[in-house]
Amino acid sequence: MDFYGTNGSDSTPNDYVDRTELDIGVVELMPKGGRSSDGIFPFFALTDRHDSLAIGIGWSGRWCATLRHTNGLLQIEVGLPQVGFVLQPQESVRLPSVLLARAPGKTADQARRVARAHMTKHVVPRAADGGSTGFTAYSMMYDFLHGNPVISEEGEIAALEQAAALGFETYWVDAGWYGTQPNWVEEVGSWYVRRSDLPRGLRPISDRAHERGMKFIFWMEPERARQSSEWARAHPELFLSYPGHNAQHDWWKKDNVLLNLGDPRAVDLAFAKISSLITEFNADIFRQDFNTTPLDAWYAADAPDRVGITEIRYVEGLYELWDRLLAAHPGLVIDNCASGGRRIDLETMRRSVPLWRSDYLMDKGGAELNIASQLQCWGLGHWIPDHLGIIKRFDAYATRSALSTALMAYRALPGEQDPEYANAIAAIAENKRLRPFIGEERIGLIAPSLGKEVWMALQYHRHSDSSGIIVALRGPDADSETVTLFPEHIDANATYQVTRWDDYRVAAPAQVAGAKLKETVITIAQTRSSILIEYQRVG
Repeated sequence: MDFYGTNGSDSTPNDYVDRTELDIGVVELMPKGGRSSDGIFPFFALTDRHDSLAIGIGWSGRWCATLRHTNGLLQIEVGLPQVGFVLQPQESVRLPSVLLARAPGKTADQARRVARAHMTKHVVPRAADGGSTGFTAYSMMYDFLHGNPVISEEGEIAALEQAAALGFETYWVDAGWYGTQPNWVEEVGSWYVRRSDLPRGLRPISDRAHERGMKFIFWMEPERARQSSEWARAHPELFLSYPGHNAQHDWWKKDNVLLNLGDPRAVDLAFAKISSLITEFNADIFRQDFNTTPLDAWYAADAPDRVGITEIRYVEGLYELWDRLLAAHPGLVIDNCASGGRRIDLETMRRSVPLWRSDYLMDKGGAELNIASQLQCWGLGHWIPDHLGIIKRFDAYATRSALSTALMAYRALPGEQDPEYANAIAAIAENKRLRPFIGEERIGLIAPSLGKEVWMALQYHRHSDSSGIIVALRGPDADSETVTLFPEHIDANATYQVTRWDDYRVAAPAQVAGAKLKETVITIAQTRSSILIEYQRVG
């Protein structure tokens, strides 16, 4: 048996890196801390001499999977690792859902493509037109988290106007708008606008975004609360405590409590507050963070004959909360952030999208940022079409390293006299143009490398009209200036119209024989440069 998995998010360079184990008998998988993609991703593929399977797990807590291959038989066990409970009369529980995609006689990558196509068509949220929910976004988050912890209506609207002029589609207000002081960590659980900094709340910012044709997103972390917060003081019976000595806890547990979504009253509280804020702010996108590891609080609350029941009820409550929000606010998009990509699974993906796939990128730049972006796009792209890349530069190499259906600029924006201004306009326009292709079949042509920037190449192919894109990146560590790519689904006997972009410089469209496109020779003379090929069958 060969195993083809993917790391989860752990805020390290290894986030979403492929994990391959060949010719093995047993694989055991389990995420850390109670979040479903913390450390290991709940999607993976298996192959033997006869079959290829792709598997996805839907459980937004701690799941486990054991995969065995013995005597020619493949056994797959999926469940919860630490449960032992009695059920009361008429009581029932929800357990993990499983996606199973089969590709007989095919490779693991082809099985993953079957699963991705199913996710795209039947699972992930879609926009009203049936397309991607992706967008280009700007936020003052970088400024707030890196030395200027002050938020104001004037500052936000000034940044919004800059973003709108560059073509951004969404304005994003992250942590720091609530409580009594501009300290996002200390104020969770006090979910009211800090009127000393925002006398009119967030609505004027949202209104201006909508006037400029943009959408509006706001951040909240309803599940974690400081013990001194408004919610924790008003509703202590709805919160779970973390076991152990408070002074020894990490920051996300020290002096914090956990809203027990396993209690229907807690779900009602969260729904009422979030729903009212969505309405008050006229928000289009709700960003729900989750900066804690809930597992020990769950188990500390279990009775001896009900081990695991707190987690089960909590996960059920999370799904109820999101389902109610989506029903109450048609068209709402939910971001499943969770410390950057740590709660991505089959069930959260039915209701939400990952708009912050890893915290690792926040303080990285240069080669570290580019390598991590390429690896994250590669690994997540095996399974899901929609996620967000962050950029700190607007050149074509940087933006294509983070190529995703959604893009966020995590930096100050350039002014009109800045040399980067033209690149910023080009980057935003390109993401909008390429977005429809990124939801199509994804073919990996050259995998990125962990630890150095060499070559990477991807193809996205749309079967409905035989069109697509090919993206090739030559990193600073790539010695060769030429590679040969073998894109798939190209008819050697057909003719294609091809448009080539060297970075953001476009050549005139040309007609190319399918036989030549099927074996594309790419030459990039300069390192840290890229080529984009857009193709369309014409005969």
